[in-house]
Amino acid sequence: MKCIYIVILLLALNFISLTSVSALSVVVHVPEKYTDVQAGERFYFEIEVKYPENPSRKDLRLNYEILDKDENVLAQSKVLKAIETQASFIDFIVIPESAETGAHIIKVKISDYADLSEEVEASFHVISNSANQIKTYFFILLGVIILVGILVMVNIVISKRKK
Repeated sequence: MKCIYIVILLLALNFISLTSVSALSVVVHVPEKYTDVQAGERFYFEIEVKYPENPSRKDLRLNYEILDKDENVLAQSKVLKAIETQASFIDFIVIPESAETGAHIIKVKISDYADLSEEVEASFHVISNSANQIKTYFFILLGVIILVGILVMVNIVISKRKK
């Protein structure tokens, strides 16, 4: 009889000492329209959070970071979202003007005020800014016009001296 009580006691203690396991699932998705973005523009991304074991609304802290190919942080933003069992939303971060062209990473870290923590990332490309190209073409064209003007003036002066 004593053996049965000990087994029941051990089973009860076993259920009490179970550690909690989080079933948080986070996905960051970059829409096709924003896989190529120019420096200085808003970069939109979609976050899908599934937290089925959460019985009520819970505040989650989201930290967004834009990293270059050398994993230097170019921009970051922090937000607080209230999540129940699942949520899907679109957010954005502005890509700095100083960002170089090439592959970059958006890293999303989700945490609560306890021990919950999750990190996901996605990649995208920063492309050259068309406004900078237009400025470059304008200055090249202006330089050519000035050069042609100087050559025409020199030609007129030489023609008048010959007469």
